[in-house]
Amino acid sequence: MCTRQVHVITAASFVPVLNQLAGPLASGPNCVAIKTTVADGQGAANVVASSPIADVWIPDDASWRNLPNEAKLTGPNDSTGDVLATSPLYFVTLKNAPLPAADSSWVGLTDALSQHGSTRLVVRDPTASGDGLVPAGSMSATVFARSGAWQSALELMRTWQKARTVTGSAPAFPQSSNEVGVVPEYALLRSGQADRYTITAPTDATGMMRFTWNPTSAAAADANRSAALNALHDALTGPNSRAPLAVNDLRGPTGQPLADGDEPAALPLQHARTLATTSQHLMWHVLTTWHPEQRKANILVVVDVSGSMGNAASSTDSRPLITVVQQGVNQLSSLLPATSYLGLSKFGYQLSPPNDYQMLVPTNRLDSGQLAKLSAATAGLTAQNTGTALYNTILAAYHDQQAHFQDGLPNEVLIFTDGKNEDAPNSISIDQLKAGLSAADPKKRVQIGVFGYRNELPLEQLTAALSPVGGQVDGLHTANDVLGAFVHAVSGGLIH
Repeated sequence: MCTRQVHVITAASFVPVLNQLAGPLASGPNCVAIKTTVADGQGAANVVASSPIADVWIPDDASWRNLPNEAKLTGPNDSTGDVLATSPLYFVTLKNAPLPAADSSWVGLTDALSQHGSTRLVVRDPTASGDGLVPAGSMSATVFARSGAWQSALELMRTWQKARTVTGSAPAFPQSSNEVGVVPEYALLRSGQADRYTITAPTDATGMMRFTWNPTSAAAADANRSAALNALHDALTGPNSRAPLAVNDLRGPTGQPLADGDEPAALPLQHARTLATTSQHLMWHVLTTWHPEQRKANILVVVDVSGSMGNAASSTDSRPLITVVQQGVNQLSSLLPATSYLGLSKFGYQLSPPNDYQMLVPTNRLDSGQLAKLSAATAGLTAQNTGTALYNTILAAYHDQQAHFQDGLPNEVLIFTDGKNEDAPNSISIDQLKAGLSAADPKKRVQIGVFGYRNELPLEQLTAALSPVGGQVDGLHTANDVLGAFVHAVSGGLIH
């Protein structure tokens, strides 16, 4: 009996590889017995952190390590471990329902899914495995690269709202002609059902799952445990590692096929560039989009009601800009869970003399009573004959949200304006704004975002003024940007 043991916490999809290696490793004078604990998805790192005997964590994607966790692993916190194996993603439709060419890329498919047509995504729960996280992360990343944070957040939310999410371990196969599943190669091949579907390799980028090696610090520091770890690592990366990976339908660490040196016969070739590991920021977008309970936040929305907010949103959108912002506030209210806090205020020169900043609904828990107050106040927002007292408002809103600070939640102020600080004779200067923020209580840090429509804001100067509290200033250019900025705040926070 082999007494030297290595305890591996790993994804369910990697267990067959370890089982393949267990027999050969358990024999001989330098034997190692593999003990396996299955832990998938968002909670896997907590399993590693709570296990005093864990030697190594092998998740089904490198991105899982990017989430904040208490697991004590070797290497810096932002490292992702050695890649042991990979599995690319494919689009899957019914045999008689091939994807149109325009929908055969990540951005094309996301556009189709997020529009008002009947096409919908089928995906495994992104919080439960890399099978779901990497597809949703690939969508978010490709749209982000093309159109920026706001559009990425908005399209992902719209995709989720009509998606079918598969729970359990079954692949995300489509069941009707309007469904498009995204399935990793290993799951397609292990299912034995690939020939029942039309399978498409994305044309713009290859989404890739990455199974990674993450030893615990305790195991690496112990000579006996470290020796056992090295033996397992050698078996997974050495010259004899090809067979156990290939027989379990995984590719090597660089994405190269291992089965007979060619792409699997049942699947199309993957020619597109490989996407990077999903960033922490985009992971938060995905996880909070799919699971509303994770969107908890404490947010104060501040709306400019100066006269120009009554102008058309754009040359192609005749709606008043204030109407678009109203839609965004209502959207925010509907997306936040009842455990969140939300408030609403407006600003314009001398709206509530001697103040330019007027609280409409103080920040409070988002119960049914608060929702009703917010709905009524939002409906009452109108453009008024007043100036844009922006600097006074930023400082007042920051102090207001500090007064409503909630420990354990992201505390945010979102300010929407279509102008610069003007027509406000009693305004503080931009230097006084910076000084006021510098003097704010550092123990109650509030994220602050100022969103300017039509490029009126002095972006560099205002960003410098907000620097004492790490605030950000962004320009919005379309009505969709406005809606996307609200979605972005609720599904990933301000920082991008």
